[in-house]
Amino acid sequence: MTTDYAHCRNAKRLTPSAEEKAAECARNLGDWSGAVEEIRGWPEYAPQPLHTLDQTASALGIGKLFYKDESQRFGRELGSFKALGAPYTVASLLRDEVARVIGERPTTAELRSGKYRRITERVTVCVATDGNQGRGLAYGAREFGCRCVIYIHGHVSAGRKEAIERFGAIVIRIDGEYEASVARAREDARMNGWHFVSSTSWDEFKSPLPRYVMNAYMVMVEEALAQIPDVDKITHVFAQGGVGSIAAAIYLGFQRRCKTLPRLVMIEPVEADCLYQSAANGTPTPSSGSLRTICAGLACREVSPAAWTLLKWLCSDFVRIPDTWVVDAMKALAGGGGDIPIVCGESAAGGMAVVLKAATDPELRKSLGLDATSQIVLFGLEGATDPKIYERLVGTAPDAVFDQQARVKIPA
Repeated sequence: MTTDYAHCRNAKRLTPSAEEKAAECARNLGDWSGAVEEIRGWPEYAPQPLHTLDQTASALGIGKLFYKDESQRFGRELGSFKALGAPYTVASLLRDEVARVIGERPTTAELRSGKYRRITERVTVCVATDGNQGRGLAYGAREFGCRCVIYIHGHVSAGRKEAIERFGAIVIRIDGEYEASVARAREDARMNGWHFVSSTSWDEFKSPLPRYVMNAYMVMVEEALAQIPDVDKITHVFAQGGVGSIAAAIYLGFQRRCKTLPRLVMIEPVEADCLYQSAANGTPTPSSGSLRTICAGLACREVSPAAWTLLKWLCSDFVRIPDTWVVDAMKALAGGGGDIPIVCGESAAGGMAVVLKAATDPELRKSLGLDATSQIVLFGLEGATDPKIYERLVGTAPDAVFDQQARVKIPA
């Protein structure tokens, strides 16, 4: 039996006090229909698949296993759910800026055409990133016509830095870890009149930019809810951690849709476990880990204060796991196991990692309430965002897995 993980059940889940504290955040995030409608009209938009992994589910002793695949969102070069939030936010703030100058709000198509470039090119957006958010912001700035500055910390790989630069952004690497890059980006934005674009909120999502980011993420959630055969039969939803924003969006979407809320399970690396620590202590608590994890997108020291109020209300379980589990999950998904092969990045594999381990660890299986009737949704939030790292970990190039995937005929 493995002992290199930890599990915490959220005793405050769905309590009136937790709901009351989350009410303002939920209210501020509650109307995402406009963002979803806008993004669905973009020329690069296509719904991303929800894979049904029946052979894997049978082998693991569960009823159903669904995997929401974001590995090719807006193309493999972006390949992450974060390609939704930052570009939509850039488009929204640029539309606001044009309206401020000329008194008329343009369409996103007009922004792309360069019609208002004389106005938008004077705007600068920035963010601190482990890779995906910066790539999405750089893409949005290029598409809609403004300047972009990205801050990365010392652990971000060269491949991820170069991927951001290919979209035309200025990339500044600083000493220190993720939170230090956030502080630098926020301060530079304040001094220079730039727009800091992040899902982290310190004011219950009253400020428009974090709210725009979160509302755009709901495109993915709405796709998943529409693709699940029967949402009310889902018993578990797994999402990965970071500062907690995307999990909060996912869980809020299920809360709004489901008659009976499934268990909503949070997965983090052992070395970057701020959400687990916050759950264990009952209050936002920084991780004391090294942040040295292959899950680059989850290497965050502190939670998003606003997202935490939603997670404390909705999230049922917090699990921290070692990186070795993540590699096993990436390999299992790439191999297919009789199902469609999937390219899953390091920061997206936590849910699959826990489901795999639960099949051989009775204590973990019991603590999460998994059995032969369980119907599980995994959110695979990124693909191979650094192909060289992916190939080193999995032993196969991501393009080879995509080629195998394309040859699989999925039943109608």
